[in-house]
Amino acid sequence: MVKAVLGDEEHLKAFEETLASPSSPPCQAQVGLVVGKLSSSSDRALVYALLPTPLTDAAAPACSLRAAPKSKPSKGGGKAPSSSDASLDFDVEWISEHARQVSRMLLGGMSVMGAYVWASEASFKATSPAVLSQVIRAICQACYGSASGVRLLVHISYSPRRWACRICEVASGSLRPCDFKYSKLLASLQTFRCTYNFEIRLTSVQAEPFKKIILKAISHLTEEVQNARALVDGQLFSEEMNISTEDPHQVDFLVPFKNAVPVEV
Repeated sequence: MVKAVLGDEEHLKAFEETLASPSSPPCQAQVGLVVGKLSSSSDRALVYALLPTPLTDAAAPACSLRAAPKSKPSKGGGKAPSSSDASLDFDVEWISEHARQVSRMLLGGMSVMGAYVWASEASFKATSPAVLSQVIRAICQACYGSASGVRLLVHISYSPRRWACRICEVASGSLRPCDFKYSKLLASLQTFRCTYNFEIRLTSVQAEPFKKIILKAISHLTEEVQNARALVDGQLFSEEMNISTEDPHQVDFLVPFKNAVPVEV
């Protein structure tokens, strides 16, 4: 269970200053993706970067303010609705498509962990938790094909200026607060390089989409790679192995021999 979230201090503070910069276009609300690492074996989640969701094809923002419905003032002289009563409105389909594309381009060891929202405290509180969890659920479905597990919802408030993080139980849609702290994360990341070569010979093109034929032909490679042993810089990898150098590491796979392979290969 995730109890605390650590964000890369240098990147996130620079990102916040960019959002709040007077030279930037005025923005009352913004939504984007949280990229980092969420480990099931640890009670901490790591946030490496925040990626703003771009404008839609119609040049509209993926997150905007929805004005509260007008109501007649009460006889007791209640105040009229103000801009602070506006809730957040999301283009869920566009956000999920952005998440799907980003998840396919991320480096190994990183994943889309949820969403962030840049909005005032009043607007965030005026937004139904069901609406916020719907955004997280759509991101999870687009990236992982299922609506289960836990993801993050980071709120960056500009009025007042502060950060808050919530854990979203995707299946139930519940949101619970958790600790959010800064740390130096990106400096500890390391690079591992590996190339897995294979050859495919197709004797005939069947009445199927070409992509489907290729995926079927290489489906057995997934199991091979999962069962392979790894050599890191020429040494057999083990859990006790200490990898601390800053230079990129070369990874080689030792794949076991197979007696049966598909006829297409």
